[in-house]
Amino acid sequence: MAELKNTRIFSGLALFATVLLSSVHADQLEDAEKAELANQEAFRSGFETIVDDLNYGSFRSFIGSIDQEDIIDRIYGLRLIDQKIKKQFNENLEYSYENLIKSGFAIPEEGLKAKLLGLESRGDRGRAVVRFDYPDFDFSYHEYDLRLDGDRRVIIVDWTDFSDGKRFSDSIGRPLVMVAPSKPAMRKLLDYKNVTERDLFQFGELLKAARDSNFGRYIEIMDGLSPQLQRQRIVVESSVQVARQARKRRQMIAALQVMAEHFPEEPLYSLMLLDYYFPARKYEQALQSLLRLSDRLGVEDAAMDARLSAAALVMEKPQDAAAYADSALGREPGLELAWWSALNARAALSDFAGSVEALQRLEDDFGYKLSPETLGKNRSYAQLLDSSEYKRWRESLK
Repeated sequence: MAELKNTRIFSGLALFATVLLSSVHADQLEDAEKAELANQEAFRSGFETIVDDLNYGSFRSFIGSIDQEDIIDRIYGLRLIDQKIKKQFNENLEYSYENLIKSGFAIPEEGLKAKLLGLESRGDRGRAVVRFDYPDFDFSYHEYDLRLDGDRRVIIVDWTDFSDGKRFSDSIGRPLVMVAPSKPAMRKLLDYKNVTERDLFQFGELLKAARDSNFGRYIEIMDGLSPQLQRQRIVVESSVQVARQARKRRQMIAALQVMAEHFPEEPLYSLMLLDYYFPARKYEQALQSLLRLSDRLGVEDAAMDARLSAAALVMEKPQDAAAYADSALGREPGLELAWWSALNARAALSDFAGSVEALQRLEDDFGYKLSPETLGKNRSYAQLLDSSEYKRWRESLK
């Protein structure tokens, strides 16, 4: 009997311990879930404030969210920067830091127009994607690496600008190397070993020409480079950048063609390559490039859908174009490009009622005057102009 009683007592204690441990574990899980939700809200509210301030023309929140010491360490990284150059850079930081950060943006005269497309986080690490709208239906994207500090304040660690396919730290760090490139520094910039002395000398001269924005000298050196050097990533990127800075469109297109040949599936270059694919009528490549970028960004975006609609339309796939345009309108009804995409796709499908809807929105919301004379300049609207739907709409405006 005593043995049975002890067994019962032991079983009871074991059950009590199990229940207690389960309760503690449940409390820990609940606390962890609460902490995770608090982190997510901190990321969301903190970064939304930063984006809102950019739209108001202020970089104060953006710059204030960057750990200056950390971003400078990232700029230096493991790069072999001449010590004199690094010393001068450090001495000028007090006066140049704000402009340094702003150099990571293309700021139009009317100011930035930024839209937060997506934000995801886990623990104290986060990632955000922002679209920037520019004149003439031009769009760019930034992908931000974020973290929270001990006070749950959002810190911008670094960001990638898809308009030039680089992280901010690389866009500053690489030119610092190019100011006075040593042989070891140049070797580190190349992705193959056993570089000949002649190639290294030519590469150094090329970097100096790029540094000095000497376009003529740059082209002269490029023509004499070995094929292996010409297809190096840094050379390909530099060729596009130098031509763009010199506003030499023909040479920029030629440099983008080289980029397309050697790095066709690199999503970092997707936006840049559109400037080659569309003029060259390589519409399938343009469509795939956009899709690769969309996959990389991992967010839903009306501007991307509108661009995909345009690509599908020139590929003579009006059904796909209309589907992309409708998707764009569903995500962002106030996006002007989405209505132009809808108009063009619907007109191609002889959906004249839908075309008139798009025309009405373009006039009402964006101030256009889409008269027969205006639309008649584009042959693709000929059937629309001759339709009863368009004529009734014009009569209703009188």
